[in-house]
Amino acid sequence: MKKSLLIIAAIAALASCKSLKEEFDPVFTFGDPGYQEFVPVDMDAEVNATIAQVKALYTTHGKPVEITNDYIIRGEITTSDEDGNVYRELYIQDASGAICLKLGRSSSYDDYKVGQILYVKCKGLTIGEYGYKSGTYYGAGLLQLGLKGDGWKAYEDKETTAVPEYETAYIDLVPIINQHIFRGKILPEAERIKPASYTAAQLTAIKDDTQSAIVSTLCKLTNLQYRNKPGGKEIFCLFYPDPNLNHSKNEAWNRVFLSSPMNNSSTNDYTFGIKTWALTKNRFYELAAAGTWDEVDIGESVLGKVGTALTREDNFGYVKPYKEVILAHPSAQSVSHYFWYQDAVEVQVRTSGYSRFADVEIPTKVRNGSKNVDVVGILSRYQGGVQFTLLDVFYTGTNESLIK
Repeated sequence: MKKSLLIIAAIAALASCKSLKEEFDPVFTFGDPGYQEFVPVDMDAEVNATIAQVKALYTTHGKPVEITNDYIIRGEITTSDEDGNVYRELYIQDASGAICLKLGRSSSYDDYKVGQILYVKCKGLTIGEYGYKSGTYYGAGLLQLGLKGDGWKAYEDKETTAVPEYETAYIDLVPIINQHIFRGKILPEAERIKPASYTAAQLTAIKDDTQSAIVSTLCKLTNLQYRNKPGGKEIFCLFYPDPNLNHSKNEAWNRVFLSSPMNNSSTNDYTFGIKTWALTKNRFYELAAAGTWDEVDIGESVLGKVGTALTREDNFGYVKPYKEVILAHPSAQSVSHYFWYQDAVEVQVRTSGYSRFADVEIPTKVRNGSKNVDVVGILSRYQGGVQFTLLDVFYTGTNESLIK
């Protein structure tokens, strides 16, 4: 009897091991009909418009245009979100120009590759502008291709008089992405778009040229000096003391600007202790806690300073020192560092606080002006001024990256 029990136990143990083995065996899907290997499409025969033609549909600031024609464009992807400085968007470029496509996907670099051809069926999408301003410091913004911005239908139907803040929204639902965006082949390195070079005159001309052919293109600017104006230094960073509360341009009480007063840093250093390309959450907290920004004004400079002002009950729902509120809500922040190009053009080199190189320190030799840099990235625009989405940076005349 004892021998029979041992045999039964052994059989049970073998069955158990087999069960565990099957449970943890690697799963291969190559023969599974549910597995689909990526096959690039070729829609060249269907392409009937250029990027420039689509951009030309936008003719009036503040009036996004929903595309009703069956336009299909073809562009090469020039950016990746792998390094984190391009987030939930792609830039595509053809021979006529380039545009920002508000794809709405994060960590998309596995599916959307640099050098890959992308086809976009534009009917039903909206072309809109981000960053336009009239009056002081006026100028055109960045044209973007996406869905119609939140609130625009109600505004256009006169259900509200409140002008929506953003003209376009992200294309973030998979069924909608699949209706409009199609992935083609990945071009060999030698056939891909190379960074263009632009003169100071060309950069100056983008201020009022809404449909500029060079805005959103991949480019390389060489020999940039770290300064805002001769003798001065400046960064720009806008953050919200409590990001969970309203913080639009109409709520100055919940906005802090790290920048020079009236954009005039000709003889001063307005870098506010920021020596890195951007601010991660930890770096933001460290500088705020150290009192580096205690003397910075809140909002439109009528509410006091970070280190001394108190919040108001009717805005925040409580009364606390602003600094205490800021330290309770640390978060990563984008930063623009100002460089001077060809002794004529101010360039904001912009980096996200979520990029892989956000905490990389800008070399002292760059910050003190003894060494200049070459930058590779996307030429962007905000309120007519040159913004630059940084993809790589080098000491001038070298090819060793300072951020990778």
